[in-house]
Amino acid sequence: MSSSLINPVHVESTGGLSVWVRGIGATITGWPAAYRAALAKNRRRTILLTVLVATVLLYPLIYTAIPSGLTRILPLPSSPVIVFMLIFAIMAIGLNVVIGFAGLLDLGYVAFYALGAYTAAFLASPHWGGVSVVLFSNVPPGFPGIHLPFMFIILVAAAVAALFGALLGAPTLRLRGDYLAIVTLGFGEIVPIFFKNLVNVNFSFGPIQLVNANLTGGPLGINPIDAPGLFGIKFGVINGFAPVYLGMGLVLIAIVIARNLERSRMGRAWMAIREDEIAAEMMGVNTVRTKLLAFALGAAFAGVAGALQASYQGATTSDFFMFSTSILVVIMIILGGIGNIWGVIVGAVFVQYVDKTLLSWAGQRLADIGNATGLEQFGDINPSSFSFLLLGIALVVMMRFRPEGFIPSRQRAAEMHVAPPGQAIGSIGLIEDAGLVPELDPTEPGGDEDPEIAEVPGEEPVGETIAESRGEVTDEEQPR
Repeated sequence: MSSSLINPVHVESTGGLSVWVRGIGATITGWPAAYRAALAKNRRRTILLTVLVATVLLYPLIYTAIPSGLTRILPLPSSPVIVFMLIFAIMAIGLNVVIGFAGLLDLGYVAFYALGAYTAAFLASPHWGGVSVVLFSNVPPGFPGIHLPFMFIILVAAAVAALFGALLGAPTLRLRGDYLAIVTLGFGEIVPIFFKNLVNVNFSFGPIQLVNANLTGGPLGINPIDAPGLFGIKFGVINGFAPVYLGMGLVLIAIVIARNLERSRMGRAWMAIREDEIAAEMMGVNTVRTKLLAFALGAAFAGVAGALQASYQGATTSDFFMFSTSILVVIMIILGGIGNIWGVIVGAVFVQYVDKTLLSWAGQRLADIGNATGLEQFGDINPSSFSFLLLGIALVVMMRFRPEGFIPSRQRAAEMHVAPPGQAIGSIGLIEDAGLVPELDPTEPGGDEDPEIAEVPGEEPVGETIAESRGEVTDEEQPR
């Protein structure tokens, strides 16, 4: 399959110089092969996705069918580990909106996670013993406290986290880079301390006492919290693999929302700000409002994850929301691939698997070796205590060999790889790497071996030939 080129043809040289070459009658080759390669790639992707989805859906059945002795030998994730994989996948999707789409470095993301968890605790527990509000809940009527349906709590938690994200972003998003990161870091440290110290709150106006209550339970937190329920089915920590399917549903909803945001007008504005905020502002983008929306919507995902975590575990405390959790989520999106939704999910699954399953399994195997050999020192080694060290090493290795992450976005993959000498850099270079660059056949009429700049009648040629731009022409051969 071939087609004739219309003169002139635009080519981008190594140094970024744009030139126009004569190419009347030159043929384009390679398009059918590229088309077949694209079809094969899509087919492989569809097959891989189908196998992956089937494995995820059937994993609970496979895990329960495996003998208990074999599950101890193999490093297979249990139900609680998978649920936390899904919880952190939701958080990673949300932080990817802030960092990956809008380019805003948020180091206090755990604060919104805590807000979602405590929102669920306030709305689905006997913490407020002085009242009794039971609405569409598995709790019997008349039970003390507030007990609202789980899906309503999810929406409220998302709204509360988004509201605080907007309140934090309004005065701070005029900052950029490291300054913004420091402010968000401070917010992430303040919120857990705030929840930890709201134990005995007394507030009076003259002789009138307005508030005298234990708002957050202090260091002990709030316990118990109603287990998630949907259509009469409970999804608590004691309900086996049932919570896994609830988490899958919430992750699927998060993926759909994030993909729609990415492809929307707002998503394009976020990416414009990420690439060049000044240029985006010159093009009419309201940068403050756009960044504020990114911050608020990203916080909403963390609120949902926090509500799911508190409801699933049946308790929450401020110790769950340390700075290390924020760093863990940042590691997930860096390893998985900043800007790619599927990449950050893979990063969340990988980090949680290593942290919660693989290192614990390695500790058990070392203990077995110590018992078998009589070397008790092996049993004293706890690989889980080295989790951040190992993840840091993984980050260094990734930065050296694959800085774009496991599954990067196309744009980030292009940014992280520099074209080799002699190859075009820019859009032409990217297409060339994919095997989609039109090849000029020198045997065809008009297909010179060294194409020159197209001469415009009445004007002198401007620029260099492609050979000159690559340094392949000596001084004697330079056109005069």
